[in-house]
Amino acid sequence: MSAPARYVALYDGDCRFCIRWRDRMIRRDSKRAIEWVSVHDPSVATRFPGIDREDALRQMWVYAPDGSVHKGAEGWRILFGVLDGLSWVSGLYRIPGVPFVMDRVYRYIAARRYRLSCSNAACRGPAGAGPKALGLLALLIPALVASTSVWGCGEGPPDPVSERLQAIADPQAEDVVLAMFEAYGPHTAWSAHHNVEYTYRLQLYAGGKEPQKIVHQVHRIDLGAGERSFAQDLEGAEPQVVRVAGSRIEVIRSGAPVTDPTQLEFPRAFMRIARFTFLLPWNLLDTESRLQYRGERTPPRAGHVPSDECDVVRLTFEEKDPSRKDDWHDLYVSRVNHLIDRIHSYRGEDRSYWLSLWSDHRTFGGVRVATRRETHASDVAATIGPLEAVVEYSDVRFDAPFGDEVWAGMPEESEAPSIPAVPATAGRLAPPDPSAPPQSDAQ
Repeated sequence: MSAPARYVALYDGDCRFCIRWRDRMIRRDSKRAIEWVSVHDPSVATRFPGIDREDALRQMWVYAPDGSVHKGAEGWRILFGVLDGLSWVSGLYRIPGVPFVMDRVYRYIAARRYRLSCSNAACRGPAGAGPKALGLLALLIPALVASTSVWGCGEGPPDPVSERLQAIADPQAEDVVLAMFEAYGPHTAWSAHHNVEYTYRLQLYAGGKEPQKIVHQVHRIDLGAGERSFAQDLEGAEPQVVRVAGSRIEVIRSGAPVTDPTQLEFPRAFMRIARFTFLLPWNLLDTESRLQYRGERTPPRAGHVPSDECDVVRLTFEEKDPSRKDDWHDLYVSRVNHLIDRIHSYRGEDRSYWLSLWSDHRTFGGVRVATRRETHASDVAATIGPLEAVVEYSDVRFDAPFGDEVWAGMPEESEAPSIPAVPATAGRLAPPDPSAPPQSDAQ
């Protein structure tokens, strides 16, 4: 095996305590000298054929550029030597007796890392932080102080992922969601981006054999708190531009502004659904929605390839939007790659079931995106019914060259009617003509 170009740190990607420390070290790695790889990543067996997986789960393995391998506390010593401001910690290991003590402390903590991963009081009891543990941790104070002093009191700035996991209050759901964030991101990669632009293609089948309508647009989404979205038709007899910023909206159709409020409601709802759907799974960071583990299930195959065994997590919005207290979305998360395989949805308003199949995951800017999503009519058993729509994403660019100018000069908020707190993500993505006002049978 050839030596890696960078240091490669193999860690337990199923351990939240380990992930928190990894994220802290990434902030200290301005030269990007270290590649962090979960031992559970399928590529590990191929990249490191000589690895002892059981030992790698007991202690971190670090592969150096010169081909040498360092384990446990010694691995941390090697990493401290290349991280910003921590080389002096590596020097402490030259003091007689320090390597022995550090190794004992490391092994004690590593054996209890899952208890340290817990976020509730029940699993942080005396067994996880008793006098013996505190005494051993005290021996590691120099290293701990060095690696956490930048944040003060050993804690970093608020971490949306940690806050979300604490709000879930369902240990099994926490584990599934954390693994999913890692598979799609990690969050450090996602949070580094400020916007995204992509080409959006919607084929509306509505149960027919051929598309009844094809929508081809470019979308621009601001990833900040303003919920700003932009859509421009790339073809069609009456091309339109839609700009949404919170509750404000502007629609320009064939070069003329649309002023009829009834004709603004559908473009508004469409853009909210388009934004919400593209930003999954990161929308799950919203602590006002509820996530609950629903068990294991192997869904029916969607094609020639057998389906993976999945963990099912249910998303509901009751606390955020009481009007949708009966709606739910079951996310089927593959146990093989931790990506979303499908979403089974129920909308209480009309008692309808829908199934969205996710495929063709690709990586853009360090973030995974399911570039093809098929929506089918379904039932309570999550069977795959008639095809309703196919959405495809291409030319995805994070941090595209646009900014506030995209939403400059929009009408005041008072001109926009009220909108629901969360979009009705279940159901058809569009009526037969997206430029037409909504009809009573559009859903």
